[in-house]
Amino acid sequence: MNEKKIVFVLLLIGCIVLPILAVFGIWLPSVASYNRLFGSHVTMAYDQATFEGMQTQVLVVWGQMNKTFADYDFSTTYNTPWYWQQNYENTLAANRDYLSSLVDRLNETIKEKEQILAGNKTIMVPYNSWYQQTVEGFRNESKREGGLDWAINGAWFLSFAPTAFWLWWWVIPLETALVVATFIATFWAEIVE
Repeated sequence: MNEKKIVFVLLLIGCIVLPILAVFGIWLPSVASYNRLFGSHVTMAYDQATFEGMQTQVLVVWGQMNKTFADYDFSTTYNTPWYWQQNYENTLAANRDYLSSLVDRLNETIKEKEQILAGNKTIMVPYNSWYQQTVEGFRNESKREGGLDWAINGAWFLSFAPTAFWLWWWVIPLETALVVATFIATFWAEIVE
C-alpha cells in the first residue's frame, strides 16, 4: 500500500471514528446523567394526569436543583456561556422562582379541586372538562420558555459536563478539517500535476 493510500485510510477512519467516539463516549453519557437528575422528571411532570403527580415531579426537579447546585450562587449561574445572554431570565434564580410559583399554583389548584369535589365551590363547566382544561393549561405553561428546566439544563452542562456542552463546537470544525484533509490527501497530487 502506498503512502497516499495509508494517509487516505487513516483520515477516513478519523472521519468515521471521531464522531462515534464523541457521541458514545462524551455526549450520550452526559445526557444520561442529566436525565437521571432532571430530564426524566421534567418529562414525567408533563405526562402526569393529576395535579398531585405534576407537583411531585416539579418538587423532585426543584429539590435536585437545590441539591446539585448547592454550592452555586443561583443569581450568577447561567444556562449560557455568552456574556450578552447572561441576564436574570437565564439564571438558576429565575428557574427556581418559576418552579416556586408553579408549585404555589398547583397547591391552589389542588385546593380548588378539593373544594369543587366537596361541593363548596361551583364551576360553570362539567368537572371533567374543568379538570382536563386545567391539566392541559399546566402542561402548556410547563413547556413555555423552554420547559421546566430551561436554565438548569445549560447550567448543568456548563458546570458538570462542559466537554459535552462544547462538543459540537469542536467536533464539527474538526470533522470539516478531516474531510478537507482527506480530499487534499487523495486528490491534491493529481490536481497539481
